[in-house]
Amino acid sequence: MAFRKAGNTAKTDHVADANSFRLERKPGVRERIEFLARQAQDRVVEKRAALEEQLWSVMEADIGDCFETYEAAKVGAEGKLETDEAGRMLTVRKQRPKLLSDLPPDLRKAVEEVIVDRHGNYVPRLYSKANANKGLRELLDIGRKEPEGNDIARLSDAELVAQLSEQANKLGVKIDLSYSFLEQQKPDDEPQEGGSSA
Repeated sequence: MAFRKAGNTAKTDHVADANSFRLERKPGVRERIEFLARQAQDRVVEKRAALEEQLWSVMEADIGDCFETYEAAKVGAEGKLETDEAGRMLTVRKQRPKLLSDLPPDLRKAVEEVIVDRHGNYVPRLYSKANANKGLRELLDIGRKEPEGNDIARLSDAELVAQLSEQANKLGVKIDLSYSFLEQQKPDDEPQEGGSSA
C-alpha cells in the first residue's frame, strides 16, 4: 500500500486507508498530486504528438529522395567502353542510393532498415506507409467501426422494445413493455384553454 511505502505506519489496512484519504485532502498534498498528475498528462500529450509526427513523416517520405542520378560510362557487350564516331566516351544515366549522411534528418527517421546490394551500395528501405496509415487512423480515431449489435442508439423504438421483451422472456421475467408513451400527442388531442366543451 502506498501509505505504508511512504514510511507511514498503521495498525490495520482500514486505518491505513482512512489515514491515506485524510492525507490526500490536505491542501499541500492535494496540490502536489494534481501537479504530478498534470505532468504525467503533459508527457502523454508530448509523446502522442511525437508519435503522430513520426507517422506523418513516414506517410510523406518519398523514396526518390534517397537516390541520385549520375552519368556512367556505357559499356558494350564485350565489356569495353563505347565511344561515338569522334571517339568521345558514351554515357548512360543511372541511379544509385545517396549516402545516408547526405539524407535530411526527417527522411533518415523514415528509414526502417538498410540493405547492402550486390554492388556494395547501402540501399535504404522506408517504413511501411500502410502501417503508418493504420497507426495514424488508430491514433486519431478515424474510421473506427462501432461494435455490431451493441449500438442501441440506432434501433427504432419498436426494435428496442422488442429486444427488451425478448431478453426478459429469455430470463424468465414477466414485464409489460408498452411503448405508447413514445407516440407524440397530436395537436388535435391537446386540451383547449378557457373551458371544456359542452
